[in-house]
Amino acid sequence: MSLEEYGVAMEGDEITDFLESQGVGTLAFGSEAGGYAIPMSFGYDSAEGRCIFQFAFGDGSAKADYVDAGNPVSLSVFEWDSVDDWRSVVVRGTLRPIPESESATAAGVFAAHAKIASLEVFRLPLEDLDLEWYELRIDDERGRQSRQSRDPRR
Repeated sequence: MSLEEYGVAMEGDEITDFLESQGVGTLAFGSEAGGYAIPMSFGYDSAEGRCIFQFAFGDGSAKADYVDAGNPVSLSVFEWDSVDDWRSVVVRGTLRPIPESESATAAGVFAAHAKIASLEVFRLPLEDLDLEWYELRIDDERGRQSRQSRDPRR
């Protein structure tokens, strides 16, 4: 069996449209000590080629340790409706903090495209969390989809 039987590559515009419409994915960090992957809301900024995240850090945050390490990350985003109707995109790059002076722009992109999760998952008062904006500058993006997903009659 060829790879074509398991879907077709997504073109640049298809990847852009997909990332703009999804707003949530799994952000994966790697290190010599092992990996760490977490579900994250994101806003895709096609004009700048980046994904925007608002991280919430509590005391002793494993996420903060991985972010501070500065290793490349991957964001995996997928949509699965059936065995014949699915799409997935993986983007890779580096996380960078967004300067305070650009936080309003980041918040606008995030608000327009993210599927925002509740911060109640942390079980801490909001004032005990450090909220910071980060961007994933995309170095590589790849997507695949079922043939049915590409069909314009869909």
